[in-house]
Amino acid sequence: MKKVINRFGQAMLYGEKDIKGKIYCTCAACMSVWADFLSYANANEERMTTNIEEADCIIVLSCQVTDLAILNDLIVAHRLHQKTGKEIYMGGCLAYRFDINLPTYIKRLSVMRNVKQEIIKKSLMNYEKPFWVKNFKETEDEYAEGNLFRNMYPLKIGAGCKNKCKYCTIKDTRGAGYELNPYDQIQEFLNHDNIVLISDSPTVNQIKGWVAIANEYNKPISIRNLEPQIAVICQNELLALAQKGLLKVLHCPIQSNNREVLEAMNRNAELTYEYLELVPQFRECGTKVATNIIIDYVVGNEFIHNCDREFLDKNFDYWVWNPYFDGKFSVDKAKARYKKYIKDDYQLGYSKVKKY
Repeated sequence: MKKVINRFGQAMLYGEKDIKGKIYCTCAACMSVWADFLSYANANEERMTTNIEEADCIIVLSCQVTDLAILNDLIVAHRLHQKTGKEIYMGGCLAYRFDINLPTYIKRLSVMRNVKQEIIKKSLMNYEKPFWVKNFKETEDEYAEGNLFRNMYPLKIGAGCKNKCKYCTIKDTRGAGYELNPYDQIQEFLNHDNIVLISDSPTVNQIKGWVAIANEYNKPISIRNLEPQIAVICQNELLALAQKGLLKVLHCPIQSNNREVLEAMNRNAELTYEYLELVPQFRECGTKVATNIIIDYVVGNEFIHNCDREFLDKNFDYWVWNPYFDGKFSVDKAKARYKKYIKDDYQLGYSKVKKY
């Protein structure tokens, strides 16, 4: 165990050496957290089991980007505890939210990853269905709701983010950050198909490196979580790659197309708008363009809905939204918001996907 201190307080977190016996792991978090633990699982395959009954410990990888995600983490953990009677190790981002009380049967777990480990078997752990998608179906249709990137090979290139968006907690909840050199990962790149680069926030050097590698080997890539300002800096390289048909999916979270909201978020409005001018050029090349927005953002003392459906449908092949979360978790409030935003569909529905 080790003591961890961050903006949310301090707590003792269990680590890899504290975990004994066979591990059953399920992920209710994003692909970055999923890929991190997959690297550990593949480096320690003998420790993993997909049979929860034979597991000595259960790990739930969690998300805390909204109170709805936190509620889902707790539901998953409760379900598995009720089924097995075993204690739960809560990994992922919620483990680092020391301001949020967890049930006594849950232990907080620090990040477990093997940074340079190639992922041979994705089947070593379970991947929960996206809770926001009603009637979710696993499908080979990569652009079906909830399936974007889900079946691609997750080539993890880094973790952490140096930006200062007001709503974000990555600096405190993702463990130690790292950035890999693209040229050290060429063999892993060649060993797999349908690759998506996985990082919380890819850097300029990484993008330029991976564009060069994709060009050299004439092999397509997809990019997830690329910030608009980085896309603008790398626009010449990215557009050239798209023109060659080697940029399959470009996921760039704009979070808003409203200047007032972007400024309240402490995001770069000018470069976001500049990126939006590039989007049609990528789509003309056949690249599928995806994004995220945050709705009902608080600006001053007002909520701004921030969901321009016509604009999003026109400009993006795939987009999803998250409701603004003020960071103050309450189970009762989360349940009410779940009903409002997901169960009752909340005007536009939680996500919008164009079918191809």
